[in-house]
Amino acid sequence: MHGSGNNSDALIGLRQKIDAIDDQLHDLLMQRTELAVAVGEAKAAKQPVSGDSPAEGAKFIRPAREARILRRLVARHRGKLPKAVLVRMWREMISALLQVEGPFAVAVYAPQGQPGFWDLARDHYGSRVKLLTFSRVDRVLSAVMDGSATVAVLPFPREDDTDPWWRRLMGSPQLPHVIARLPFGDPGNQRNPDLQALVVGRTPTEPTDRDHSLLVLEAPEPVSRSALRQALAGVGLETSFIHGGRDRRGPDLNLIEVAGYVAEADPRLTLVTGGLGKEARLHTIGAYAEPLTKAELADEPGR
Repeated sequence: MHGSGNNSDALIGLRQKIDAIDDQLHDLLMQRTELAVAVGEAKAAKQPVSGDSPAEGAKFIRPAREARILRRLVARHRGKLPKAVLVRMWREMISALLQVEGPFAVAVYAPQGQPGFWDLARDHYGSRVKLLTFSRVDRVLSAVMDGSATVAVLPFPREDDTDPWWRRLMGSPQLPHVIARLPFGDPGNQRNPDLQALVVGRTPTEPTDRDHSLLVLEAPEPVSRSALRQALAGVGLETSFIHGGRDRRGPDLNLIEVAGYVAEADPRLTLVTGGLGKEARLHTIGAYAEPLTKAELADEPGR
């Protein structure tokens, strides 16, 4: 009985320490919220928010900074709390505080019987964000274009797409562009764990230390993929994939993903098109921070 009493006293002491830590965590969370409000006010001073349209949320989101925060925390993490859980906790907090800063809504491709993109959107943007679901890809993209959504979660491009959504991002810097790739962390209990998506929005893209960029080559005549890869390699751009095909309404188009960050005015683009013919044009349609790898998310041995 005496030993049992000592054990009970020890448990009480441990729980009291946990309660004290919970209070500290809660205090810090409230302080972080106050700072997020201050950041939102500073951003609004530079870019005034007019009304409560979800389109205004583009002035507050910073996908590149979010990626850098999560990479830094994962790299410094120690102990038995899984890194995937750490990412999930911070994603929920980051997204909730974005909604404190300003209006925010997410348009999602969610056709009947295919809930996977909804899972991706919820996991990345949090359980409290407004999700607008559409059964057609063009309507998801239109929700961002008309301002009823801040960002759109769309299927990752495929070679066999018959009417690729990315064609609608060409032609003007005022159009939305790719700003992120999902999932950024572990897919967890997502109903289709192999699903990949891109996020499209109007917020400016920014470089991190590991990025991928999306380009579209527009040419009056088909350009071979080998020639295109060679031209890009000649200016130091490594190609991840090329999806091609003639647009039934016009010129030959190729979607190209390259490693690294490529800005709209990157001089390398002119060098590439100069070698492919005077009528060829390269459009940048966005960039994204490379998601966390399985190796980065791996927990300590012996967990």
